[in-house]
Amino acid sequence: MTKTFLTALSILGSIYLYAQPGLVGEYYDGRNFDRKIMTRTDAKIEFVWNNVAPAAGMDPSDFSVRWKGRIKTPEAGEYRFRAHVDDGIRVKVGDKMVINAWGMHDSEPFSGTVYLEANRFYDLQVDYFNGLLEGEIQLYWQLPSQKPVFGGAFGYNDKVIDSKFFYQPTSMQLPAPNQNIAHNPKTNNPPPVNTSKPKPVANKPTAPKPAPAKPVVHTFAQASDVPADTLEKYLPKNILFVQSKSIMLAQSEPELDRLSGFLVRNPALRLSVEGHTDNHGDSAKNLILSKERARVVADYLASKGVAAERIKSEGYGDTRPLQTIASGNVKNRRVEFKIY
Repeated sequence: MTKTFLTALSILGSIYLYAQPGLVGEYYDGRNFDRKIMTRTDAKIEFVWNNVAPAAGMDPSDFSVRWKGRIKTPEAGEYRFRAHVDDGIRVKVGDKMVINAWGMHDSEPFSGTVYLEANRFYDLQVDYFNGLLEGEIQLYWQLPSQKPVFGGAFGYNDKVIDSKFFYQPTSMQLPAPNQNIAHNPKTNNPPPVNTSKPKPVANKPTAPKPAPAKPVVHTFAQASDVPADTLEKYLPKNILFVQSKSIMLAQSEPELDRLSGFLVRNPALRLSVEGHTDNHGDSAKNLILSKERARVVADYLASKGVAAERIKSEGYGDTRPLQTIASGNVKNRRVEFKIY
């Protein structure tokens, strides 16, 4: 082969290194990337794990995922990235952290913007963890040409990022006869990979295989490791009561059964149950009702095997609203959990 042909083949090979679609997903047991379970290719980031682990060997209520690869931009301008998650997420595009919501969240949206040039490959890293019960993550973007009218007052035009925009490196490497080929920023081709043969290494005696590691059980951090202002907070979706009474409806039981199962599997954790009401009616009666409802929930969890001394309950009536009166009172009627 001629030198020119080999040079062209080397450049083509370096481009092909990023021609594989999808992202590399690394799946870990533990919310802080504690123990890698598997690596696979994911076409896009659009998952809902309803109290089910992504893979065997992972705690469904305590796992993390890291996706890596590159994202190609079809046009120039300001891109809006949005993630819908339960629980924590970080999104880094190029050298900018676009989304940073690394905490406990109950199916909430987070967004950020970044200016990107057209037809460029940008490094992309998405970190995610699930810290309690069901897990959920979807990653969207809105192209610069799709800006909504009135600043999103009627919704955004963002969509789940399609796999055709994601690229991952492969292990394929072609010989590079001319090591002085430079990266051309105008074409945005990645620099050729150095594939020169490594120096021979003397044979070494084969080391004995280590004994299989004992299973690792991961839980939330102990109370002594968690600052007081970063306790895990969980706002359940389906804890329901008879109106104006402390009689819990049967629809609440599946949610509480999942929570009790998590606490039984993690005996070092403690729980605070907090009852809240809206501001309708007498405040003194609301306070009593909130305390009674929190106690009913605590008693139910204890009946499912969670030691009573691990649970405390308190009611705050209408003193800690989530919504203003103008926004409505629905979210103010709730039971909250704090795990520590």
